[in-house]
Amino acid sequence: MIIIRALAFLLFFTVIPMAVGRLITYKARVSLTEEYLIGFFGNLGIFYILYSVIAWLQLWVTMGEAVTGAFTLLLKAYFPLIAVLLIAWLVLERKSFSAGIKTATTRFGIITKKIFTDGFTVIYFLAFMAVLVLQLYMAYGYEVNEWSYDDYDYVVSSKDTITYDALSYVNIIDGTMPNTLEKRLAYSWDSYIAMLSKVSGFEVTTVCHTILPVLFLLIAYSVYYYIAQFIFEKTDDRLIFLLILSFAYIFGLYSHYSVTFRLLGAIWQGKAVLTVIAIPFFTMYLIKSYSSTLSNGRILPIIAISMGASSLTSLGIIFIPIMAVITWVLMCAYNKRIYGIRYLIASLVGPAYLGVFYTLIWMLQSDATGGSDQYFPFRRRHEWWYKWFKENI
Repeated sequence: MIIIRALAFLLFFTVIPMAVGRLITYKARVSLTEEYLIGFFGNLGIFYILYSVIAWLQLWVTMGEAVTGAFTLLLKAYFPLIAVLLIAWLVLERKSFSAGIKTATTRFGIITKKIFTDGFTVIYFLAFMAVLVLQLYMAYGYEVNEWSYDDYDYVVSSKDTITYDALSYVNIIDGTMPNTLEKRLAYSWDSYIAMLSKVSGFEVTTVCHTILPVLFLLIAYSVYYYIAQFIFEKTDDRLIFLLILSFAYIFGLYSHYSVTFRLLGAIWQGKAVLTVIAIPFFTMYLIKSYSSTLSNGRILPIIAISMGASSLTSLGIIFIPIMAVITWVLMCAYNKRIYGIRYLIASLVGPAYLGVFYTLIWMLQSDATGGSDQYFPFRRRHEWWYKWFKENI
């Protein structure tokens, strides 16, 4: 049973991202790395939309006593939807699996041949692999033995989501359920970790401190190699780039006062996943999209990445627009005209959604704490859906 649940956990980092990514990029020509990462963030975006709707309803019907059952309702909505998407992917790709495997095998063979036909490239490859294994081991060991000063926030919030069957309004200090800060409610990453824990049967602490740092470190370096492919043509130059980047991260990696600590030392936290994986990949994908012929087929992938990245932390409302606007301005300057405005709009969908959701939560919290119902005076009416929701979750 443990093995089955562990395999179910791995589905969210293997099959599900590939399936969602293929469905999203069906009309866009992308690489396997792009397809996987678009699917990964697209899956987070789907979860975030469902979370925001159910979390809002949970807060809406909370008058005096805390309302429980919202986390269960979220899982009941999310799992069937993912199952439908998996079935759609299997039907759509039923004739392409063998071709896809053949293509992946061919690409792997080409890369392997490039590495092992040149003596210096072999040395660079072995050196990078040694450094990567060291980082994987140290990330695993460090996260098992050391807690960050804000783990009480992230780990306990995810744990209480399961314990109290409520979304993001459990007091992280004593377990009671008062109204909490809007920024804790505005993103879904803590609830996503709770979902992973629920599916696998692993403790939240094990998921955060043992499993996710290793998985996300591998995903991070796949992003960095994706960037290296765009910048450098030769394989040895790409490996040198990864080596330099690895050493840059290693120095200061295990200090709470280091800038890089949050990046590869505690990579499971939402802001770390945003800055280490989401922002670098999104930036590179936007640059490649602007550099190619403009196509409506890329709009949905851009929206998917934007939504998924915005679900990680409330800081996404700041970092993602900055990155998107700077990239757009640079590409306009390069083309010497206003260029790719639709890509800019698509890249801002996630932060806009986060901003609207944050504002609505702030208004609702203001009514709840002030008692005046200034923004939603009709909230205390007992409509049929209000009674149904409170009685059925």
